Amino acid sequence: CNHFFVATLQLAAFCNDRKMADAVKSFLAGWAGGAGILAVGHPFDTVKVRLQDMPKPKPGEAPLYKGALDCAMQTIKKEGFFGLYKGVIGPFWSMGPVFALYFLSYDTAENAIRTLTGNTGPNKKNLSFPQILLCAGFTGVVGTSVCSPAELLKIRQQTAMARGLDSSFMGAVKGLYAEGGLRAFYTGALSTMIRDVPGSMGWFGGYEVAKIALCKDPKNPTATQALVAGGCGGLGNWVIALPLDCIKTKIQATRGGGMTWGGAVKQIMSEGGIPAFYRGFAPIMLRAFPANAACFCCKEMAVKGLNKVF
Repeated sequence: CNHFFVATLQLAAFCNDRKMADAVKSFLAGWAGGAGILAVGHPFDTVKVRLQDMPKPKPGEAPLYKGALDCAMQTIKKEGFFGLYKGVIGPFWSMGPVFALYFLSYDTAENAIRTLTGNTGPNKKNLSFPQILLCAGFTGVVGTSVCSPAELLKIRQQTAMARGLDSSFMGAVKGLYAEGGLRAFYTGALSTMIRDVPGSMGWFGGYEVAKIALCKDPKNPTATQALVAGGCGGLGNWVIALPLDCIKTKIQATRGGGMTWGGAVKQIMSEGGIPAFYRGFAPIMLRAFPANAACFCCKEMAVKGLNKVF
């Protein structure tokens, strides 16, 4: 891993092509953002997934969890504090590359739009809101190819305990492979993309609009401005994506595959109507601001650091 980072930094330092050097720095800064969001946000995500996957109680039977706090407390009681980090290994190996890919994809799309519209040079203007959404939607498509298997493994680990199954990382890997070989690791890939494209629009859209409102130079925010704008981006993402994420969780948590998009919608509706699509709303919104604030702040500070060094 260290050799990889050294080689990448050397590439950024000595590359004669300025665009290539900027792309490498964008990739590394995105990696830093992924580390930030994972460290802060994963415990909230575990609670969110377990609430979404919670079975409908039978008549006269108490629900498995009374709410987000009860879910967190039960997890800690049964599995220890690090039970809240159940499923973190999959995202740990993928979150850096995924977010690196997100930010690199966004910057690539932005540069392409600026070139096509002639909006370049020292006096270049901010992108229009539709242009921001176009760049953001592109990141959702690109990111799904890497994100979907990691999301699937994470969800399988987070929901295994309630089913009496092996909740270890290797247990999830073996279980998936037994279901359908390598193809099984892309179960729910389409539902991940359906969530991520509009979600990315809310994420980058909220962040960029907040930066424009807060910063004299949106391309050079302070740490405080990046924290606030990043938090706004996180809220924008999950307000849009949460119902779609609930459907994705149902599809990916179902062992053996076979859960269709329509089947997931019907099952969720039968469990509680429209409000059931917003299970996990409290933990995900509590997570959205601080986790995404950390993500964008780490990314922006990494950009500044890399620009000073190279």
